[in-house]
Amino acid sequence: MINVLAEDRVFLNYGPVQMMLMARAHGLAMTEQLQEAAKYVMRILEDLAAVQKEAKDYLTLDERDLSVYPLPLQLMVGAVLETGDRTLTPMAAVAGTFADLAGDWLVEKGASKVMINNGGDIALRLLEEEKTKLGLTPSIGASGFSHTLDITAADGIGGVATSGLGGRSFTKGIASAVTVIARTARVADACATLIANHCYAEDPGISSLPAELLDPNTDIPGQLVTVEVSTLNLLTKVKALENGLQKARELKLQGCIQGAILFLDDLVVMIPENLCQSANFEGGNKDGNS
Repeated sequence: MINVLAEDRVFLNYGPVQMMLMARAHGLAMTEQLQEAAKYVMRILEDLAAVQKEAKDYLTLDERDLSVYPLPLQLMVGAVLETGDRTLTPMAAVAGTFADLAGDWLVEKGASKVMINNGGDIALRLLEEEKTKLGLTPSIGASGFSHTLDITAADGIGGVATSGLGGRSFTKGIASAVTVIARTARVADACATLIANHCYAEDPGISSLPAELLDPNTDIPGQLVTVEVSTLNLLTKVKALENGLQKARELKLQGCIQGAILFLDDLVVMIPENLCQSANFEGGNKDGNS
């Protein structure tokens, strides 16, 4: 359930959560605190389970008094509301929210460098002169990375989240992967879902079904989600990426995100244009991938 992999690294496998927790306090190991952080995640997961119905309901976004709900749900609602989109439920931010809460808990315990990877949705906490390098995957199922992202404490980036076809959650789009950077992992999570949903263009090679036919417990019944994609022509791919990029531009203009990189097979677009670099496999250290 909680496995210590190294003095600065713990893995939590608990119910729907598969989370890698990494932290150091000015170079010093935090093994005991990492284990405690994992236990904290387990406790707040149980809190959310008690309000699972509300977490899956669009109407929860309209609640005026969120104080009656546990902290995870409050933060999930806030993240989705920040996007300004009403096709998402609070569940669109669930993975990022738990990563954020674990990261903040460790900072309170003295960590100066934290990375919480919750199934590809990452919370970063970099203080003072701390920095890191992330590898970005070109598709959800890829084992390697094609681009790298250098992040320092001064950048103000607290979350990096990835969504796309083949991920743990449904998508309405056809992007291989959409990675978003933002101030928090929960906002990055919600925005990655939203941008990936917009990476779509009509094409007979795309098969879609109502979400409830694939999962009767889905939080988005009645919405069509992508099931399978066969061979697509280049025009379809370009149009889908442009649609996704336009949504990313809107979210960046709103101040929700700091950037996004969108992959569709061998095509790549990003905003801003210098967001990340092609990976240099000859050297350098990578703390994690998203």
